[in-house]
Amino acid sequence: MLVNISKVNVDEMRHTGSVSDTTGPKQAERDESELTIDEIARDAELPVSTIRLYQNKGLLAPPIKRGRVGYYGQDHRDRLRLIAHLQTRGFSLAAIKESLDSWNAGRSLDHLLGVGAVAPTLERAPIRLTLTELVERFEGVGLSQAEMQRAVATGLVELDGTDVVVKHEAFAEIGPAVAKLGVPVAEILDEYDALAMAVDEIAQRFRAVFEQHMWQPFVERGLPEGEIGALTNDVGQLTELATSVVTVELQERFAAFAAEYVTRAQAAATDNG
Repeated sequence: MLVNISKVNVDEMRHTGSVSDTTGPKQAERDESELTIDEIARDAELPVSTIRLYQNKGLLAPPIKRGRVGYYGQDHRDRLRLIAHLQTRGFSLAAIKESLDSWNAGRSLDHLLGVGAVAPTLERAPIRLTLTELVERFEGVGLSQAEMQRAVATGLVELDGTDVVVKHEAFAEIGPAVAKLGVPVAEILDEYDALAMAVDEIAQRFRAVFEQHMWQPFVERGLPEGEIGALTNDVGQLTELATSVVTVELQERFAAFAAEYVTRAQAAATDNG
């Protein structure tokens, strides 16, 4: 009876560990939507070297690694379409990187969508005043040097030589009016800081709504240039709606507490009478 000596020896050596098992553990199955670098390059009609260039410049996220192979998903394909679209609009790679970084940081969509202003009616133009003119607006309530320095630190005003550039005209108009109602300037600045934080949170929530329900479908449709105008209108409309609903809610809250205090004042007057 013949015995396969080589088979026995190999099995023995594998058992003792002197020969490694080349079969190894089975790799996780590849998702059908995932592509290798060669495949995504063909899909985007780009050289593989361009895909690597985009990664090196921070325009494209690295692939998901499984073993020695990197796989690219839908997010990578969407990003490549966006880069291609912006290049057709004359953007350099550096400008595209800046635009995408700006979008990720939550700043303006204007330059990314190719429009001058999303909601021009809401722009707040800065005004230039002399320091004397600004102080005069707070006549009767006073504006201390410490409060002025805090306004500068907050970003409400900037000093330009002997002039003061008020970034938000509302500060030069509404601030003095609130102060004349008896609210200290320091407290007005406190409330401005609190308001800015609350508005940031509201804006981020509406931004998430826009990104999920308007921007992402636009990306999935391949970022068609013919729809940019409609997308811009959507941004403007959402801005107006968000502003309106916040205004209405604030008015309702103010009306409720105003009615409460009027009722209390009337009750006190009746008791005193």
